[in-house]
Amino acid sequence: MSDITNEFYNFKLDKNLPIPLYYQIEKFISNKIRKGDLKPGEKLPTEIELMNLLKVSRITIRKAAENLSRNNLIEIKKGQGTFIKFKQFYEPVFGIRSYTDEALKQGFLPSTKVLEIKIIQPSKEIEKNLKLNKGDKIYSIARLRYLNSEPTGLDYTFIPVKYTPGLSKDDFEEYGKRQSLYNLLETKYNLILDEAEEIITATLTKKYESKLLGLKLRSPINLRKRVVYLPNKSPLLYMKAVYRTSYKTTLKGRPR
Repeated sequence: MSDITNEFYNFKLDKNLPIPLYYQIEKFISNKIRKGDLKPGEKLPTEIELMNLLKVSRITIRKAAENLSRNNLIEIKKGQGTFIKFKQFYEPVFGIRSYTDEALKQGFLPSTKVLEIKIIQPSKEIEKNLKLNKGDKIYSIARLRYLNSEPTGLDYTFIPVKYTPGLSKDDFEEYGKRQSLYNLLETKYNLILDEAEEIITATLTKKYESKLLGLKLRSPINLRKRVVYLPNKSPLLYMKAVYRTSYKTTLKGRPR
């Protein structure tokens, strides 16, 4: 018997309580997720397995699953099963916030591994987004981002050399504020991040990305492209990143 099945084997429903059985199951699973006993990505027992373990009907199991899914705690994948969902990462649409700042604010533990920093000749795509002149060189920064020790994103950032002379891996730390590139640009180089444009689309992971993020080859994933501008409207950096986290945005009120 697997560890996760054993969690349910030891769980006893109280049919004498005036609390619906589906709600008891729902609360049991949600508490296990909250405490970390059930971890993101883990597969739950099948409907039939739960029916046999808990001695309840299929309708009861499905009702509990529907509520857990509605609350973004589990994910039902057709033909694959039901999985504990990765916690949703919320990023406001106002202000240019760093990944680090927003993660800390929401109670995550973010960390970053700098894979590589090197000076390169820009591609046509980078040259266009950064409005570079012929012969301009850039820093290429590759970073693997984590939330609560889980790899969540692979981030490639490109910055003209003239803005960040002497940039190196030693400028970054694995944890805390100093893992943030935005913080580094503001504190060490006294640059002002004034405005940003971002496009989020869907793509499929390549072999290298799949390996680092613990995903199957060609898994669907978010692709983010962002250009950050200085107050004079000159592009400061161009970022391309793939993130396995899901995003939620809150829009409040109507423009007057």
